[in-house]
Amino acid sequence: MKLLFTIRALWEEQQMFNQRYSNIVSTFHEYTYHILGCGAIGSSAATQIVRMGGTNLKLYDMDNVSNENIGVSMFRVEDLQKPKTEALELICKTINPLLGIECFTKRFDNYIPSLEGNDIVILGFDSMQSRLEAVEIICKIQKPFLLIDGRMGAEHYQQYVLSQPTLSKYKSIWYSDKEGSEEPCNAKATSYCSNMSGSFIANSIRKVLTEQPYNKVMDFHFPTMMLRVK
Repeated sequence: MKLLFTIRALWEEQQMFNQRYSNIVSTFHEYTYHILGCGAIGSSAATQIVRMGGTNLKLYDMDNVSNENIGVSMFRVEDLQKPKTEALELICKTINPLLGIECFTKRFDNYIPSLEGNDIVILGFDSMQSRLEAVEIICKIQKPFLLIDGRMGAEHYQQYVLSQPTLSKYKSIWYSDKEGSEEPCNAKATSYCSNMSGSFIANSIRKVLTEQPYNKVMDFHFPTMMLRVK
């Protein structure tokens, strides 16, 4: 009886997450989210996904939280010097303590897809070369259900969404770190741009999960408030 009560209490707690948006989407919990890079983009995306009902996350990042991360990401002063993955896990679990989260703090050299094949990969590494190498590894093992590549600058955000991605598809939207020296992901960051990135990512996932038309390419510029999509 006590076990049944505990299970029911946990189930009821889980249901509260979708009370306000269950008529919009209610399937975030059915997917596994791989957050590659837990900085400005990754930390914002992770917290948005959790608030939308996502419960299975895999966090990848080798770095620790530093002073410069506090003003542009979800991290707090008490997270300083902690591994970003572990700090982000704690933050996410303050939203939903029932989460299943795995943290990886070594260089990304392996990808373990879910048995269900329902993986959603979010790229947030600072280096474009690291992103390409990660996609090479991922596609060699098993194509994910969805891949979202967010690229951010101080006041500029770009996003690419690939359904059933292949390495050739990703290479068609990729550029080297040298070529992208003036591009968004190589500039400084702001809190409002990083927060917006998580919102854009969560909304794109929602559109795909509900089989609505979605933008494969998006470019948002804060100074002009201009949004360009394809």
